[in-house]
Amino acid sequence: MNGPAVKAWRREARQKLLAARAAIAAPARAVLAQQLIDRLSPVLAGRKQPISFYWPIKAEPDLKPLMRALDDAGVAVCLPVCIKLGEPLRFRPWRNGCKMERGFWDIPVPADPVEVEPKTLIAPIVGFDAAGYRLGYGGGFFDRTLAKFGPAAEAIGIGWSMFRLDTIHPQPHDIRMAAIITEAGVLAGDGAAPASAVCYIEEADARYAGFASDEEIAAVLSNIRAALPPERTGLADYALWSLGGTVPAARELSEAPRAVLKALLPRIRSDALYATLSALTASL
Repeated sequence: MNGPAVKAWRREARQKLLAARAAIAAPARAVLAQQLIDRLSPVLAGRKQPISFYWPIKAEPDLKPLMRALDDAGVAVCLPVCIKLGEPLRFRPWRNGCKMERGFWDIPVPADPVEVEPKTLIAPIVGFDAAGYRLGYGGGFFDRTLAKFGPAAEAIGIGWSMFRLDTIHPQPHDIRMAAIITEAGVLAGDGAAPASAVCYIEEADARYAGFASDEEIAAVLSNIRAALPPERTGLADYALWSLGGTVPAARELSEAPRAVLKALLPRIRSDALYATLSALTASL
């Protein structure tokens, strides 16, 4: 895939991913965020400080409870600040209760202009792949920032497991994360280490194992999409996009979407797709 094709693919992927993330209902997103914090907290134990977090926007995982807990424990926390478009991010110390002001795009930043250099950076991700590469918003802020710090700082990507892609088609400017943390677990930069002995079900025919085919899943999603609340369709659209192929014509539903999804979930083989449809089910 050449440069222009990668840009076009990333633009479409970013649109689908962001729409799906925004479609997760707030209560379901809060549950996922707490699960993610439970995974991230032990990973940060003993990491070099200051640790840079982010102020959540656009339905990003809300890590503020962890920021407060670390600050209470005496860990140095900081937040990124955009001073000028096209330049690396700067960082200001953050303390619980410190005065905040509006920065670029109205994102809150510490008002005290004193700057620090983080040694561990928490980078929000839109999507990611098994090689540890992060798909961001496309502005290049974190790539430029990580390039500036080089090996002096370690980057940890943060996001939802449903947004794991086969590849983000990494380009020369993309920088691999030291680790990627989701609510489901930890992915090292060189791919996930097996959590248990090899399971040979991967060698079995999906139908024999009871899994639904991509065509069956697409048909179910096509059928339920029209019955979904408009604010939840982003999750169904992302799932259909991730399956690829042609979206089949919809048929009339005989059950409510939630009941249909609950019956389908045990037959989903892909972890990312399972997470997507679980989030959709929890959001209905």
